[in-house]
Amino acid sequence: MIMCQANDSRTNSISPEALKRRWDELRENRSQLRIREAASALEVSEVELLATGCGENATRLDADWQGLLGGIESLGQVMALTRNDDAVHEKTGFYQSIRLTDTGGRIQGDNIDLFLDFRHWHSAFAVTEQTRQGARNSLQFFDRDGTAVHKIYMTESRCIPAYRALIERYRSEDQSQRQYVESPVLNIDSVAAVAGNDRLGQAWHERLIACGAVPYQSTEPLQTERLPPPLFRRFMEKASEVGAGLTVLVGNAGALQVHSGPIEKLMITGPWFNVLDDGFNLHLKEDALAELLLSERPAGNTVAKTLELYDTAGSTIAMILFEHADSLPLS
Repeated sequence: MIMCQANDSRTNSISPEALKRRWDELRENRSQLRIREAASALEVSEVELLATGCGENATRLDADWQGLLGGIESLGQVMALTRNDDAVHEKTGFYQSIRLTDTGGRIQGDNIDLFLDFRHWHSAFAVTEQTRQGARNSLQFFDRDGTAVHKIYMTESRCIPAYRALIERYRSEDQSQRQYVESPVLNIDSVAAVAGNDRLGQAWHERLIACGAVPYQSTEPLQTERLPPPLFRRFMEKASEVGAGLTVLVGNAGALQVHSGPIEKLMITGPWFNVLDDGFNLHLKEDALAELLLSERPAGNTVAKTLELYDTAGSTIAMILFEHADSLPLS
């Protein structure tokens, strides 16, 4: 059994009890604040804040990634969530065709397509949150610096017994409320990278090519063209209007999540551009979009086009693969 222990690196100097009190005070004034934003406001990682609920609404789990994820199929239909700082990708479906190794793998189920890199997975928790709609149960996975890499939310009440059984099977002996994390390391290559050449984006392309998930066979584009960032919204609106088939990818170092198909319902909420379709939601922070790049790669007798979105540090926010560019605005 692989133990996921809390005491193997550094932590914030504040005690879990004091941190929990500060979080309670914060929620009194900002009841709708999400834990990720609360952690930022309190200057701790998300996992440190979450761990203060151990013994109450959170249960630390053993770091047996193959065992845990291998049991997800018994949970029925779930919502898979993968995000980075500026984009959130949500897919509702079933975890099936689970092919995993010690270092990662791929999950291809009904409406869910995931690429996983376990080198960036460190801790896991089962979490129960109280919402206006009732209890919300999930499994949440974090990297060494306490950032969430992937979350799985229950959607079927009939599968709660299977969820509880999975938790008990992989429940860690360590249920302390302190979670030690590592300080994030500044990625000089990413900060200095030109758009289209950051490490994460390159890794995404390599993963997709390796498993045949994309039509092209080279990470190196034939050509690239920088586009004005506002074109992203026009592109998505036109894609929705004409029913264009898109492949929308959002990820981080530990997980890459894929949606393939048309998009329909679009909505703008403050800085967020949203796709709100049955089975697929995308939330993308438009004011974080610093550069938009159109790249073309050889794909047999044709050319595959990719719209690549980057933030001010040159890191990948999202990628959109598409065909039939004649009907979509690219200038």
